[in-house]
Amino acid sequence: MGEVQVSAQDGEVRVGLGDDLVVRLAENATTGYRWHVEGIEGGLEVAASDYAPPGELAPGAGGTRVLRLRPTKAGQGRLELALRQPWGEDVAGRYALRVTVE
Repeated sequence: MGEVQVSAQDGEVRVGLGDDLVVRLAENATTGYRWHVEGIEGGLEVAASDYAPPGELAPGAGGTRVLRLRPTKAGQGRLELALRQPWGEDVAGRYALRVTVE
C-alpha cells in the first residue's frame, strides 16, 4: 500500500487501487473555519481527517487539515470541500479534486 500526496494547487490526480490519497490544505482552527466534505463520489471514502497544528505555536497561527482518502474501486471519482464554520453559512474557500483510480 502506497500513498499519494496532493496540495491546494492540485486539481486532478491519478492513484492506484490500494493506495491512500492524502490531501493537505491550510486551515486555521482558531477562526472556526474548517474544511468540510461537501461531496465525495466514485468509490472514494474518507479514512481519516486530522488537524496538524503549526510547527511553531503562536497565537492565531494556522495549521493544516490532513484528509486521508481511500479508493474502493477503479474508475473516476471527485472530492469537493468547503472551508466554513459549522454554525455559519459563509464559505471562505472551496477545493475540488478529480481522482482517477487505476
